[in-house]
Order: sequence, then structure tokens, then C-alpha cells
Amino acid sequence: FDEEVWPILAERVPAFEAIKVVNSWAGHYDFCVLDHNAIVGPHNEVRNFLFCNGFSGHGLQQAPAIGRGLSELITYGEYRSLDLSALSYDRVVENRPFLEDSVI
Repeated sequence: FDEEVWPILAERVPAFEAIKVVNSWAGHYDFCVLDHNAIVGPHNEVRNFLFCNGFSGHGLQQAPAIGRGLSELITYGEYRSLDLSALSYDRVVENRPFLEDSVI
């Protein structure tokens, strides 16, 4: 920003020279708008397509469990140790949110 965007802004609008960025944050915050939970598992119409997205900042916490569940799904065709079906794409298509009971 400081090296590429700022000089262009300051040249275009001289008043921008008087203001400076105090702090900022940039990043992609991916989430499912239905219920703010991840979408995990197969697509209901596209063969050989698995979802693993929309963790809304919880990806690091949930990655080991999701990885295990998806590896079971790919290897055995089903979840074995962790049933992740509540996070399926079907819930989105059916407008059936998976709401958390223990949100702090």
C-alpha cells in the first residue's frame, strides 16, 4: 500500500498527503453466510468435487479434524471416526443452518 497505492492517491488528490494510515488489516474472511460454519464434503450435483471451505477464522482449530474426516471420506467413501455430515453442502442447498449451541 505504502509503496504502490499511496503515491498514486497522493498524486491524484493532494489532500491525501496530509493523512496517513494509522493501522490496517487485510485478509480474506471466508464464511458461509447461512450459518458461519464451514462447508465440508461432497457437492450434491458435481461428481468428484469436495468442499473444504468457509471456516470463518476457525480453520487452524478445525483443520486436523476436517483433514481426518475428508481423508476417511476419500479413502473409504464415508466418515468413520468423525461424522462431518452436519457441515455438508446439502444444508446450504436446503437452507438448513447448522447453528452452534455454545458460542461465547
